[in-house]
Amino acid sequence: MVYEYPLSKAIEDGYTRTPFAVTRSDIDFYKFGDEKLDKLMLIDGVACHERTKGKLEVYAANYEKPLVKPFMLVVCKDTRHAQWVEHFIKSDEFKNGAYRNKTITVHSKQKGAETEANTRLLLDVESPDNPVEIVIHVNMLKEGWDVNNLYTIVPLRTAASKILREQMVGRGLRLPYGERTGDKDVDAVMLTAHDKFQDILAEAQKGDSIFKAGNVIQAEEELDEPEEIVYTQLSLDIDQNETLEQAYVQTGLPTSEENDILLQTAKAYLQVETINYIAQNGKVPFVLAHPEKKKIVQTVTQKLEENQDWGKIFKNNENPFLTWLEEEAEQTYTTIIGKFIPIPRIRVTDAGVEEYIFVDFDLDLSVFTHMPIKNELLIQNLEDMSDRERIKGDAIDFEGYHPEKVILTELHKKPEIDYERCSKLLFKLITQVCDHYETGYGINGMQNIVMMYRREIAGKIYDQMMKHFYCENGLFQEEVIDVEYSNLPQKLNCRQKVGLYDDFKENYEGHIKSVLFTGIKKGVYPEAKFDSDESELTLARLLDRDDDVLKWLRPAPNEFNITYNRGKRYEPDFVVETADCCYLVEVKGENKLTDPDVLDKKKRGIQYCDVSTRWCKANGYKPWRYLFIPSKQVLPNSSFAQLAKRFQEQ
Repeated sequence: MVYEYPLSKAIEDGYTRTPFAVTRSDIDFYKFGDEKLDKLMLIDGVACHERTKGKLEVYAANYEKPLVKPFMLVVCKDTRHAQWVEHFIKSDEFKNGAYRNKTITVHSKQKGAETEANTRLLLDVESPDNPVEIVIHVNMLKEGWDVNNLYTIVPLRTAASKILREQMVGRGLRLPYGERTGDKDVDAVMLTAHDKFQDILAEAQKGDSIFKAGNVIQAEEELDEPEEIVYTQLSLDIDQNETLEQAYVQTGLPTSEENDILLQTAKAYLQVETINYIAQNGKVPFVLAHPEKKKIVQTVTQKLEENQDWGKIFKNNENPFLTWLEEEAEQTYTTIIGKFIPIPRIRVTDAGVEEYIFVDFDLDLSVFTHMPIKNELLIQNLEDMSDRERIKGDAIDFEGYHPEKVILTELHKKPEIDYERCSKLLFKLITQVCDHYETGYGINGMQNIVMMYRREIAGKIYDQMMKHFYCENGLFQEEVIDVEYSNLPQKLNCRQKVGLYDDFKENYEGHIKSVLFTGIKKGVYPEAKFDSDESELTLARLLDRDDDVLKWLRPAPNEFNITYNRGKRYEPDFVVETADCCYLVEVKGENKLTDPDVLDKKKRGIQYCDVSTRWCKANGYKPWRYLFIPSKQVLPNSSFAQLAKRFQEQ
């Protein structure tokens, strides 16, 4: 007999701690240099370490358990890198020197007394009397070192798979109390990911990762899989027990198993017929009209009467039963309509072209609404992708950063701007922006904003410059006709069905366009498909677990009557509804940001939102905003609120 108990099963069964990946919210780390990123990861790592240390002290005190002293492991690229890290951690720049005497370095090039002293401290690192809280090493601790108190791992410039498999698994999953305690923080290990965050998440979801690998025998699969046709359907989350109790009260029926089945079946018929009515009629009112309600109820009663026993019960209780069915029909219709995102319908008339000539001007600073990135850490459970938490982090140091030069460098990339002829205006506009942000947030805040959003800031300056230079801008007369209260169902072809958070690449060699993603919670429909750019899938995952998002939709081809470029139909990527606004969202690859068709669609999307907002405000609906998001800016650690602030085009 051969038996294997893989680590994936041990994690699932609760015999290890739960691994989490940690990153900063809403930051593009590719804008950081190596040393700047290393410093930030170390600062954020020690913030997690100190947070965990406090949690362990509280747990030990509350449950009269022995105190576990956690430590942080820093993985370095090479010995020179380790020396630099040690110098930084022991300097006043790092937590005012608090860890100067609490840090050791272990690597193969150490000799003599230093090695012996550090080795003794390393082997005794679990002791509460041992002062060491940070261990720095260079690939030296692969074997023969078993500890139960490693709670924070900081991999600097190392591969995602190496850290995930060798460091986190081998060192950070052991349980200090021998079993899970039920306290999330005591049962966790933190991996500071930052620039590797997306790679770590992707690695964690692969079929051979520590979370999914097991005893699997794969049979040969047929390559030419037939396509399946799926029709999107609403999923209604209704408490059956509660509705059943109400049904008994309203119909007056005696409680019995047979009547349970009758009432539940009638409710199911109502849902099906109401959804069919909406699908067949397309444009439907916000409130169900009385004649339509009668038709739906009549269809339901006819189906019930086809069963002899149910037909008899219905006839004997016809009046209260019909009254209940009509009330349920109204409630069911209201519930279904509430699942949709109401979309304004507009009528468009083309009215010509207008040109502008370049003149000197001052910036409209009202559009420069960026805020400094919150000093916030994002903690992601690598076993359960829906489990994430945000905590406060330390401020970023911007010493030696020159924001004016950075913005100018971005503007140099615009072919329409002649630096020699425009230098005076350029410096004037850049100074206005920097002064604007410095007035609002101080020098550090201004540097923070420019570093994080330099391309967007340069883009907004560029947009205003072009309006004062030359602009070919199609003029359209538009008016809102009415509002569609329902969203169009869709016919979707697919070769494979995959959960929204699953790694579709692992066991499928086909294109993402042939995959149907299921298990969607906040979508109007519980399934959706995405195009070749995987940023759309990343955004969908973000939307589905973001607290600010109420509903989102991948609109059908004919959902919007927006046309561009001689009658082409514009199909936006997403519609998103929050508590106070609806958003039309377009995600585009960086290589297409200046494509004429893309720019024309962007212009028409903005115009649609402008016209819709004026009508919606006057008629009690939410305003509309247009978001145009470069695909590389959609990151797993993004929040929708921050994306909306950064990429709103109105």
